Amino acid sequence: AGFQTLCSWMMHSRLEPMKTLARRIRRHWQDILTYFDHRCTNAILKGLNSIIQHIKTRARGLRNMDYFSTMIYLTCGKLDLATVTI
Repeated sequence: AGFQTLCSWMMHSRLEPMKTLARRIRRHWQDILTYFDHRCTNAILKGLNSIIQHIKTRARGLRNMDYFSTMIYLTCGKLDLATVTI
């Protein structure tokens, strides 16, 4: 009830940033509660997505999806290429 009261107070504020924050809290309310229940976030996935987006930006010359997925595996797979012998 505390957060609901706070959000209601914020929505009646004359400060637009307060209203924006209240809308954001209401929009993500279930995710906020889930975090406190499980102590788990999607930060790892967001980090991997950021790396993949960087690969996509850097790899303008890749010809097809096979090359793109290979670059993702090479970058995100934490492969130790120093131990590979031919």
